[in-house]
Amino acid sequence: MVPMRFLAVLMVMLLVFSALSIALPAPGRYLVKGDARGLRVQHEFSGGVTAELSSAEALALTLRGVELESVPLWHVLGRQVSASGKGKPGPAARVSFPSDQTPWGMETVYNNASLLSTSGGAGVDVAVLDTGVYKNHLDLSRRVTQCKDFTRGPVKNGCPDGYGHGTHVSGTILADAGADGLGIWGVAPAANLFAYKVCGNDGYCWSDNIATAIRHAADQGAEIISMSLGGDAESALVRDAITYAVGKGVLVVAAAGNDGPALGSIDWPGANANVVAVAAIDSSLAVADWSSRGLNDGDFVIEAQEVEFGAPGVAVESAMNNGGYAIWDGTSMATPHIAGLAAKLWQGSGAATRAYLQGLAVDIDAAGDDPATGFGLARLG
Repeated sequence: MVPMRFLAVLMVMLLVFSALSIALPAPGRYLVKGDARGLRVQHEFSGGVTAELSSAEALALTLRGVELESVPLWHVLGRQVSASGKGKPGPAARVSFPSDQTPWGMETVYNNASLLSTSGGAGVDVAVLDTGVYKNHLDLSRRVTQCKDFTRGPVKNGCPDGYGHGTHVSGTILADAGADGLGIWGVAPAANLFAYKVCGNDGYCWSDNIATAIRHAADQGAEIISMSLGGDAESALVRDAITYAVGKGVLVVAAAGNDGPALGSIDWPGANANVVAVAAIDSSLAVADWSSRGLNDGDFVIEAQEVEFGAPGVAVESAMNNGGYAIWDGTSMATPHIAGLAAKLWQGSGAATRAYLQGLAVDIDAAGDDPATGFGLARLG
């Protein structure tokens, strides 16, 4: 029970702030570094807990001397262009077919224009942090080994994808064409999927959800974490979680962002030097104008705010959350091509696999380590 005297003081402070036109704390999600009694806690961290706060709640905590740190809100980095096969939910007989079982992105990273199927990834666990996944899709149902929700406080079972983005991304990484062999192929169709829902059905993602999922994936033994999401503001919680995961040998891959072509437009967490940031190219291997650029200095050493690879991210066909297929654009779509290739070519650790992919890359934009595509296009030799 909040003391009446404190409520009265709070009301007076609200009136004073209003009268003086002083901005109140914005409502949103905060890391609460102190007494969090009475709050609905979302996630726990060593430095505090996160919770959704109204302006009044944030002000009240501040007046009590509790330190607050705003939690950045990010978003997924892809958009649907068109549907390519009408489907309906349900694990029964196939109701739709992809327009191409091995889309141009598969042919590109496999370096094979006559590609009929893909292979590889057995024993590799890939955690996809996204809007969830439609786990009954015929091309994904045999790949899902974990399905968890980080958007509603402590981790819960289930990973419903009401947006479709996570299903599309997952398909590019490891779709296996289904038991009938008539569906779509991903880069590493024998890999295992940890489907972690960290974003809402509107495509927005609180970064504390992401930080918690990164740590959980690392603790669960994931070899690769793929994040087709980002934003302009860095998150200390995510930064620390990435450091933790990389320390356990995990390869972390993320989208560069869709804010190009200005230099330095790369999004977080892709801008983190411990993360493989992926830009988008089209079927002619040209960089998408909207693909975010880094601040690469040409030394072939990836540092903060540098793009590492370019990969197929324009007119990419993959699985959808209605059981069918769709074509999407975005660095979101480029990212899973690299995550899938890493799963197919896993070298025993994240660092070794990252170096191996760098060795495979071919220049596709300006010569050398450039801000648009970094090392270039990573593909099979």
